[in-house]
Amino acid sequence: MNSGSILQFSRTLAVLIVLAAAASADNEFRVDNGVVKRGSSEYTIRSIYVPDLAKPGAPIADVYRGMNRAADVGAPAPCFDLYGLSEDGRSISKEAADAVRQIRDIGSGRSMVGVVRVFGPYAPKTEKARIQAAKTIAKEFRKDQDLVYLLEGPDSARLAREIHRRAPGLMLVSPEGGDVQIVADPEAVADRPTLLLGALPPALVEQAHFILPQYDEYYELLDLANVVPAENYSWTPDNSVLTPAEAAEGWIALFDGKTLNGWTVLGDSQTAWQVHDGILERVSGGSRGLRTIDRYGNFVLRWEWTLPKGGNNGVHLRAPRSARASRIGMEYQMLGDYGTEPDKNSTGSIYDVEAPSVNAVKPLGEWNVSEVTLNGSQLRYVLNGTVVQDRNLYEHDELKVRLPRGFIVLTEHNDSVMYRNIRIKPLPTPEEQMAVPAQW
Repeated sequence: MNSGSILQFSRTLAVLIVLAAAASADNEFRVDNGVVKRGSSEYTIRSIYVPDLAKPGAPIADVYRGMNRAADVGAPAPCFDLYGLSEDGRSISKEAADAVRQIRDIGSGRSMVGVVRVFGPYAPKTEKARIQAAKTIAKEFRKDQDLVYLLEGPDSARLAREIHRRAPGLMLVSPEGGDVQIVADPEAVADRPTLLLGALPPALVEQAHFILPQYDEYYELLDLANVVPAENYSWTPDNSVLTPAEAAEGWIALFDGKTLNGWTVLGDSQTAWQVHDGILERVSGGSRGLRTIDRYGNFVLRWEWTLPKGGNNGVHLRAPRSARASRIGMEYQMLGDYGTEPDKNSTGSIYDVEAPSVNAVKPLGEWNVSEVTLNGSQLRYVLNGTVVQDRNLYEHDELKVRLPRGFIVLTEHNDSVMYRNIRIKPLPTPEEQMAVPAQW
């Protein structure tokens, strides 16, 4: 390699290092003027306890399912036990440390973070060993500042000091001495941000941090607490817009061409999506998409859409309440990509997983017709009459753990997009199918 090539390589490497450092900094936790931040943005710790999420050797499918279930009800920061500390606290197994970082890495693609319960049931029991374990944790995880660390027990103040002395960048949640203080009363006054352990705060507002127990009833409680106002009202679809054939086949008008009935605008801008002339259009930014007020499991969904050249949009299917729906549910990708070679992010792809068989999108300015069938593990995508996806989700290691039921969301991608004639035909669940008497 000549001197010019060496110089260019060095400059490129320097740029990559700077970019990597910036990306890492964007995910690091800190408290700034009494506010928890992740990178430059405010962050609220909304967590539910999934004890064995980082158990060494746990099947990866179980890890995905545990994280997805937490996100589904609005807990994108699952809390889990730390394994692998020695009895004297002087070491932690590589497998246990790797399992923690696996949660971090999986979460990075799902807009999720991990809360590490450091001194749970598998931690050393004596005071001396716990203090030594705090030093071990600080040494092992001092650079892992994109996780949150939960400390508990009467010696939590001492443990927090030991960790902070050696790893000042770690975000500690503790009854005493941490960056965020554990409280039992949501109205408690503290000199730092507070986290309610074991219960929900009165309102799910920014900086109302909490960790809930692992039991099913708390999943249900959190899901109910996250209900938006539109979900509290009964919705009757206006099926007068259906053709006689559609009505006879059991279709439901998910968009009536006149209102946003059956939908809720996510985010702050309630005027980002407008209805005119039978068309639903994303006209401005400020929303996080348009979501159905109902969840759907098995169904056929059909819609028409158009995008400008280079435009980007998509439809999330079986989407969760929180975190990144395209990784936890599914996404039917839509692009203004007429005439391009298909890849795993083309129109008709299972977003970032599976390319369509062909690029069947119509030329710029024309309306496209898309259809999705999700029936248990069977997935089928159709674009303008061409089947572009047809697979069994259970035969794919990642897709088989996606949510079996969720919302439908028209995504926000900063581009203009128009929809019309959105129809859905719910399909019976396997249990419902078994309950139907056989026809002789």
